[in-house]
Amino acid sequence: KDQGKLNLEEKVSTYLPEMQRTNKRDMTVRDVLLHQAGLKAGIPTWERTVKDGTLKPAYYSNLRTEDFPNEVAPGEFSLKAADDSVWAWTLRSTLLPKVKGKYPVEYSDLSFIIMKRLSEKILRQPLAEFLPREFYKPLGLGSMTYNPLTRFPKSCIAPTENDTYYRREQLQGTVHDQTAALVGGVGGHAGLFATANDLAVLMQMNLQNGRYGGTSFFQSPVVTEFSQPQVAGNKRGLGWDRGDPSKPEGPTSRLAPASTFGHTGFTGTCVWLDPDNQILYVFLSNRVYPDAGNIKLRTYNIRTRIQEVIYKAMEAKTPKG
Repeated sequence: KDQGKLNLEEKVSTYLPEMQRTNKRDMTVRDVLLHQAGLKAGIPTWERTVKDGTLKPAYYSNLRTEDFPNEVAPGEFSLKAADDSVWAWTLRSTLLPKVKGKYPVEYSDLSFIIMKRLSEKILRQPLAEFLPREFYKPLGLGSMTYNPLTRFPKSCIAPTENDTYYRREQLQGTVHDQTAALVGGVGGHAGLFATANDLAVLMQMNLQNGRYGGTSFFQSPVVTEFSQPQVAGNKRGLGWDRGDPSKPEGPTSRLAPASTFGHTGFTGTCVWLDPDNQILYVFLSNRVYPDAGNIKLRTYNIRTRIQEVIYKAMEAKTPKG
């Protein structure tokens, strides 16, 4: 978008012609980023590659070869074409039913799977090559990476789930998300590892609308544009989530202003950026260790309560009422 290569009002199928003969032919880039394109939250992917609790040999090998290059877990490698399989399943997936003529707003991993495919088509290179060169290295983000076991010892990486149903081991250093693992650890929706400090630097660059350390990473106010609410009835920005101070059950503290934007993560993470007060909040946890069924973080509203303490301590400007 910043380079003028992406039109938010254009149909995604204009950029990805293989979508033109599917039920996704008319989705616009804007609707996909706003999670209002009718995409389901998720679809079966890894489940199709397992039978009776055993990995299908058509999809996996215990040796890394040219045909099986993607490390799903230590000692298990997936088919080179796994990414194309996930893409085919995405294209064939059904849509949500419309409500009063419109698709409901519902977060979908498929939105980011589609955007990864679209981005790589426009960039003509994998995201795992583009992002480190253009952002992570210039920003000095030494820890931010996909597949961290290729660079760091396991002891430096927090464990996540004790996976008893797919990879059948304690996960540590490989992406928790099963679909991202299947395609080799680099997903549009999952797969990135980092320390809190490196994540804070990346988010500070966003908070400053693409500027950091004397360098402008964006030549237009694209962060401000993407972080704003876009349509009535949908609090989300483009790719970003947003808080709602009027709803105590929302993802941000009631003390955070309506301009706050960011995102949460399934494994127990969040970042929230407050342009009014110039406050950046980064929270990293491994709430899925050892069991992804652990919902105490949400039940006790831990992330939001910590954010509230920050606002009270800093005496920040907060919403009226």
